[in-house]
Amino acid sequence: MTSPFARPGRELVPGRWLGSVAVLALGCAIAWTLVGFGHGVPLATAVLLGLAAVALWNSPLRATGHEPLAAVRSRAAFENAVVVLWRPGCAYSSALRRRAAREGLKVHWVNIWRDEGAYELCCSINRGSEETPTAVVLDPRHGGPIVIPASVPGIREATSARALPAPRALQSPRTFRR
Repeated sequence: MTSPFARPGRELVPGRWLGSVAVLALGCAIAWTLVGFGHGVPLATAVLLGLAAVALWNSPLRATGHEPLAAVRSRAAFENAVVVLWRPGCAYSSALRRRAAREGLKVHWVNIWRDEGAYELCCSINRGSEETPTAVVLDPRHGGPIVIPASVPGIREATSARALPAPRALQSPRTFRR
């Protein structure tokens, strides 16, 4: 798998554009069909604008809630830090973010499409896949990150635990989710 950071000549935030472009193309096709069958330009415009908003929401341009992994690691030198590796367009990441905010959990959100170190960490944990959300605890007493369940109960348990157990071998977080 090639890192999105390895491509020369990128000008915007690295990431995947196929989904957003496909949604925008679908919006154009639906709008054209609505106008062609005489349903009116206002309806076609509303459909096109709605699907353009969905495309923008799922595009790599959406950069809300990103903290650089290096900054989180520097803060983790003093205390445990729960980090969720996420990417724009991931429905599971969005749902976890809403639930964690509702619960008031202290979580550091790192966008893997904006941070090369986070991308490499995510791929190393998930056996080469950029599967998100991936939740880890950065503990200063252990050498590497400790993978935790990417769920509200898993994050709640990790934030409330004072002393974490010794790290097990890195496992795919897929075994913990859904």
